Amino acid sequence: MRTLHIIEGGIAALATLVTGLLGGWDVAVKLLAALIIIDYVTGFLAAGKHKKINSDVMFWGGIRKGVIFLVIVVAVLADEMLNNSSPILRTLVIYYYIAREALSVTENCAILGVPLPPQFVSVLAQLQGDKEEPTIDRIAQDVASEQEKVEPISREVPVDAELAEKEATVTKEEEK
Repeated sequence: MRTLHIIEGGIAALATLVTGLLGGWDVAVKLLAALIIIDYVTGFLAAGKHKKINSDVMFWGGIRKGVIFLVIVVAVLADEMLNNSSPILRTLVIYYYIAREALSVTENCAILGVPLPPQFVSVLAQLQGDKEEPTIDRIAQDVASEQEKVEPISREVPVDAELAEKEATVTKEEEK
């Protein structure tokens, strides 16, 4: 019984420390945490659909998502250093990562063939713009041996369903 109390107390102390470092456990942090988990799961499912599951890519993708929280800690500390009465930098960082994770979830849903509301897709397609090669694809290429040919999967299906259909039509015409 005493051991259980010690374990519970340790978990409570760790949760308090993490919450304090993140500047609180508000709706924005909850949303970001949910999107990170959903992105990781949908990314795994999308890779599984294309039979491109790679444990190194999954490991480094998980590390990258953990580093997001370290960036939030830095933003919280920077807000404190600047004596900001409002957590301006923290809010900017969290909103930035929320947008990125939402876009990534949407891309994964498109790869999986999950229909999404057109207005939501439209807003996220505007955010997507001209992106550099996604991190997951860079990691896959870095960890692959020279004998392996790594095809990027994150750009196989664009967010915009109409654009995906046009690209499929063009591809079929080019194959003829």
